Amino acid sequence: MPKKAQSTQTSDRSVILSVLTEEYRALYGLVPLRLQSLERRVPIAGATLAAFLGSITVLPAEAQAIFLVGMPLVLVWFLRTTLVHARSFEDLIRRIETIEGRVNGLVGDDVLGFQSSHPSRGKAVGGRTGAETVASVLVGVAVMLGACLYLSRELGTLGFAFRLGYPLYVAVIAGSLIPLGLSQRRYTYRPAR
Repeated sequence: MPKKAQSTQTSDRSVILSVLTEEYRALYGLVPLRLQSLERRVPIAGATLAAFLGSITVLPAEAQAIFLVGMPLVLVWFLRTTLVHARSFEDLIRRIETIEGRVNGLVGDDVLGFQSSHPSRGKAVGGRTGAETVASVLVGVAVMLGACLYLSRELGTLGFAFRLGYPLYVAVIAGSLIPLGLSQRRYTYRPAR
């Protein structure tokens, strides 16, 4: 190979390695933010449960009904945003893994490998943290829905029609959570290019 072509190839490889290294560094800078976003979800769910249970019984009947109707919708939103955070974390670690493979290929040695050799790689969306957070939030949502059902029966100030229709409403909300949970298991990172 001519010396000039070899020099250009080496220069191109250096530029590519430099860009990949910078992206790798930037992505790893986002990892703590994604982890914190996931890890904060469980305490939020617990605090919400405590506040809900502690306050609903002292509210007037109209406010109780509003809380009971609104809470299941808030729970769906909370689960959906948790799933989005887990998927975003999955995208982040899969891109890091891709960069590791590309850099290793360009260098000709395994110089990077944390994500590509991680023991939980490919076993759960968002790794162990994502899977545990989603599972914890699902349990919290189930407990909250159960609390809503219980309170709708126990609060004597709510009308008969409300107490009769509310379990159906909660069942529909609970049924909508099943496809959400299943969609998480089927999620895979697909780069745009």
